Amino acid sequence: MIRGLFSAIAFLTRIPVPVSLQSRRENGMFQGYPLAGLLIGAFLAALYAGACRLFPVPVAVVVSILGMVLLTGGLHLDGLADCADAFYGRKDAETTLRILKDPRIGTMGGVAIGLDLITRFAVLTSLPFRELLISLPLATMLSRTAAVAGLQVLPYVRSEGGILRGKQTRSGGLAVLALVVFLVLGVVLPVPVAVAVIALVVFWRVSWKRIKGCTGDVLGASIEIAEIAVLLTMSALAKLHWWGGLFPGLVNLILPR
Repeated sequence: MIRGLFSAIAFLTRIPVPVSLQSRRENGMFQGYPLAGLLIGAFLAALYAGACRLFPVPVAVVVSILGMVLLTGGLHLDGLADCADAFYGRKDAETTLRILKDPRIGTMGGVAIGLDLITRFAVLTSLPFRELLISLPLATMLSRTAAVAGLQVLPYVRSEGGILRGKQTRSGGLAVLALVVFLVLGVVLPVPVAVAVIALVVFWRVSWKRIKGCTGDVLGASIEIAEIAVLLTMSALAKLHWWGGLFPGLVNLILPR
């Protein structure tokens, strides 16, 4: 599990991790995705908290978003952009896969990235301080787990492997891991997790209809979609002053007033 975590950190972030510490198991990095996501969110929350001591909230949010882009290298934003270009309009499977593999970003891809970043800014500036600090790690944990779940729902369609070693795309252990994380987070944040699941199912259905499976870009887009869905729903709940689940208790436990 520890080696899987190191492998996940090496792939999901720009942090250099020695190969000797990484998993030697085929596709072992996926075991570490949930915990790596939690750590990524914790880092961004700490960055935001520190920035709030120097800057007004909107500027601190920009610092946090910039930290996210630098830490991940924009990896998942690229997947979101490629999927926006590939899935928009009527295209056959061959054309869709070619666009997904194209490193260039088109008009819809640019729009998708812009909307993603604007939504993040709007959502994070609307969340109360304590709730934001706890929401970020939970959202990033769920979003990285969404990529693991995506591999269990959709077959991987790249014959050359892509982000996978070998041809194995489904694993009972990974399916159980993803299910457990979703259930636990669903108890803490029932409404945001439910919204994220609905958004993912809709997106995965589009991917299935277009290419009969998924690619690395589809998994990256799944991460962005799940994360935005959770944070956007959290913003709505903050306005309603109703969180549901165990979230309020968790906030008071970790960050008492």
